[in-house]
Formats: sequence, C-alpha cells, structure tokens
Amino acid sequence: MALTRLRIVVFPETTKSWTARCLEHDLEAAGRTADAALDALVRMASAHMAYDVRHGRAPLSAFGAAPRSYWNAFAGAAMSKKPLEVLRVEPHGPFTCSVTVTKENPAIRPSRIAS
Repeated sequence: MALTRLRIVVFPETTKSWTARCLEHDLEAAGRTADAALDALVRMASAHMAYDVRHGRAPLSAFGAAPRSYWNAFAGAAMSKKPLEVLRVEPHGPFTCSVTVTKENPAIRPSRIAS
C-alpha cells in the first residue's frame, strides 16, 4: 500500500465533547478531548484500511469525501496555523495525517439576527 495522506479537522461539539472528521474519506469520531477524538479517528481509519487491504480493496474506498464545509474549515484553519503532521506506521503500510483544529463545528452556520 502506498503512503496515504489524510486531512483531518478537529472541532468542539459541546463543552465536553470533540469531533475529528476526515476529509478525503468521510469518517468521524468523537472524544472527550481533541486528542482523544483524533486518536479514535486514526485508529478507526487504520482498522478500515487493514480490512480493505486484506480483502484486496483500495484503502478506505467505501467512504466518499466529507461535505465542502469541512474542507473550507480545514483550509481556513491551515491558513492561520500550519497543520500538525502525524505519521502512523501500520503492518498494512504507513499513512500520514494533516490535522487542523477549528473553534466551532463547520456544519453549523452562525445565526444572523435581523436588526
């Protein structure tokens, strides 16, 4: 398996819950902290990749891309701060993750109050 690069955006869901969402393959995981959510997502992606490799499929081919709002959030966060790079080496092959953190859920649009 060739090196796979995943882009991940991490954001708070509530005051006690964080979500990590992969962009190229729409996977998501939650945790009590940003690190816990990211770790859960990376472990889940790794398990899916290993399964796909065992069954002769392209890794993560069953998952389409995330919605555009998450891509935009990743790009916006990456402009203000360089993404964190995480390398994971697995028996089925290595993969790298570029991770950004946003302050809010990209799927929620701010409400506009009429004046």
